[in-house]
This record gives sequence, structure tokens and C-alpha cells, in this order.
Amino acid sequence: MRNRQVSIGVTIFLLAIVFSGCTSMRYTSTLKPSADRSLQFGSARFTIAAFTYEKPGIQPIPPVIDQKAMILYPDIFTNDRTALPVHVDIKRTYDDFSYQVSAFLTGFCTLTMLPFPGTQKHGFTVNAKVMDSMGEILLEKETCFEVNKVLWSCALPLGLLPVPGPSDLPRDYVFFTTHLNEGDDSFTKVNNYAAECIVEAVARSIGSAERARLEAAYLQRQSSIQEIIVDGRKCWGFLALTNLARPQPGSTFSLFVYQDHPSRTVKTIDQAIVARLDEAGRWQPVNGYLRHSLSLTSVSALMENNVPVKAVVRTPDVPPIEDFIDTPDLSGADRAEVLRWSNAVLLDAKNRSMDRVFRDETRDTLLRLATRIESSILELSEQSERAKDRAQAKVQKGEGDPAPDRELSILCRQRMEVLKPILAAIKQEAAVRQ
Repeated sequence: MRNRQVSIGVTIFLLAIVFSGCTSMRYTSTLKPSADRSLQFGSARFTIAAFTYEKPGIQPIPPVIDQKAMILYPDIFTNDRTALPVHVDIKRTYDDFSYQVSAFLTGFCTLTMLPFPGTQKHGFTVNAKVMDSMGEILLEKETCFEVNKVLWSCALPLGLLPVPGPSDLPRDYVFFTTHLNEGDDSFTKVNNYAAECIVEAVARSIGSAERARLEAAYLQRQSSIQEIIVDGRKCWGFLALTNLARPQPGSTFSLFVYQDHPSRTVKTIDQAIVARLDEAGRWQPVNGYLRHSLSLTSVSALMENNVPVKAVVRTPDVPPIEDFIDTPDLSGADRAEVLRWSNAVLLDAKNRSMDRVFRDETRDTLLRLATRIESSILELSEQSERAKDRAQAKVQKGEGDPAPDRELSILCRQRMEVLKPILAAIKQEAAVRQ
């Protein structure tokens, strides 16, 4: 038993020496980034708009990839909103079996006196998709490559000799825990280099596509930007899919409003839905409203060949009550703010537009409005109860802040209290017209 304990102690000591001794590292990739900063593919420009990742491994930070793309290829990538969006899906693998074998050989075959090289393999699979203005895929291509860190370590200064082979990046040398050269941590270096290789993979994928098709889609996307007037001042409006994905029934087009020329570094000052895809696959215009304008401002879309092509901005004198009967979208983080604003406009519409509704609308239209109001009340009641249950569960479990759900529940009930007298008045008017 004593001999076994001594053996375990010696093993631990030897491994500690190996992993904290003298180390040399080099880096290579099977996909080399180009140094051609003037590379371009016609007039089309692209923006890396979305990322998804699959572990394991430390992931390259998305903004790093986006920034590196514009630095490496300024004539291909941009942050302009009118550029064609590129979705990048990254899967990563990690294999250090070769490195473990080298550590075993160094530690147990040479007693840490002679180093054996081993490799840590970082594998990447990059899927690049280029989308057009309607969410259709113009290009989808997958590229695989490896970024390898080759290193050896031993207890003697021999470990500081350059590990054999070429290196795409400056080599690293470690004397026990001290880096002998200035530079990033090796994991950071691998990730930064991987980011450049990912950009290269995306650029090569774009270069393999039909250029004329990309340029036509780019020109169409550029036409989605226009000057608009909001509260008497000039703004920029950008008409685009609310979510960057292939449209499904229920998908929406929105007008995004900017104070300056739209880019991904400029925040929107407002946005509103102007069209929605129905079950038959046709885009139907809807009246949206800008929540942050000083005066009530409606926006809608002009359609051409079943495509929203231009935004129309109006300032109605009286809020049309039919535009505020349905419950607004409460899926965003600002749902309380959205509902509070919509409740206030609904209340104003109740007091100012009911006479017009009774004067201009037929009995059938009144009955349809009544049905919409009843459906909205049922939906609001369900939303309120669910929000209240979520708040109570958070209190009981002591997990999370119940205040947002309580606020949402209260706002839903407030909206129901505004809708109920509207419903009663419409039903009464419809009954009189029998």
C-alpha cells in the first residue's frame, strides 16, 4: 500500500512538472485568411447579421467576427442596413488526444527530460446563408477547417526550443507560468485567428454565388430606404422584415425609423408593423403607429406585386378605434410600455371616434367589431391570469422579480375595462338597427 501511495505521489509530481514546465507553441489553420483587402464581388455589399453557435469550446465573440469582416474585406462587408444580411451558423469541436499522448510520452518515457509535440485541434464548421429582402435564401454553403495549436513541454529549457513546423501566428513560449513573449493568451489567440478564418469562409462562400443574382437582390434591398417626416423633422425609414427569416403565416414587415442613415451601429428611434403575411401567403397591409412620436402618427405600406415597397406616413386627427381593438404584440421586453401606450390611445379613440363609427359603419360591420372586441377581451383575460400566476410563482419560489408580471396583469385588466363599455355601446347600436 505504501509503495502505491508513493507511486501516485510521484505521478502527480511528474505531471505537475510537465504542465508547468518550459513550453513552446505554434499555430496553424487549414484555411488561411487572404491578405487582399481590395477583394470585392461586384457592387453588392453584405453584413453579418446573425450568429448561432454549437459548443463545445470557447466561442469567438460575434462582434469580433463582424468587426474583423469589415477590416479584412471593406469592399464586401459593411454595417449598412441596406446590405444583404448573412446568417452564420458555427459548430465547433475540440480534440486534444494527440496532446495527451505527448504529455504521457514526455512524463513517463523520458521523465519530463525530452519534449514530444502534441496537437490541440479546434475544428470549425461554418454554414453561411445570404438572404434577400423577402427572407428567401440566395446562397447557403458550408465550409470546414481546423485551427491547430501544436505544443511541447518538458522540465528542461529544451521545451523553449521552437516546436518543429511552420506557424501562421507568432509563436508562444512559457517558462513555468511566465510568458516570455508579449501577446494574448493562447485561447484568445486561437479564437481571434478562428474569427478571421470564419470571415474567410464566409467570403469564399459569397464568392461562389451567382454575382448577377446577388447584385439584383442588393439593389432591391437598397430601395427599401426612404426619407420620411415625423413630427415635422426629416428621418430615415427602412422597410424590412421584422425578423430575418423565411416568412411564415403571421410574419411581419416593419418600418424602422432612424434619425441618421440606417446602420447597425445606429439605434432605431421607433418602429411599427406595416404588413402581415396571411394564411394564403399574401402580404396584407396593416395600420401601424409610432409610439415615440409627439403626435399620433400612423404608418402603412404600399404594395406592389404582393410586396411592401414603400411606407406611407399620416397624422390622423382622431384615432380610428378599429385600429386599436386587437391586443398589441406583447412578446418583446418592452411589452408593458407597448400595452400602456396602446391603452391610452384606445381610451382616446373611445371618447373621440365612436360617433363616426355609428354614423359611417353598417350593422354587419358593427357586429364584426363586436366579435373582435369579445375575442380581445378573452385574450386579455388569459394574458392577465397567466401573468398573475407567474408573479405568484416567483414570490413562492423566491426566484426572479414578480413586478413586471404584476404590471402586465394590471395593464391587461385596465384594457378590458376600456373595451367593455365600447362593446356594450356597439351591441346596443347594432340592436337598434335590426
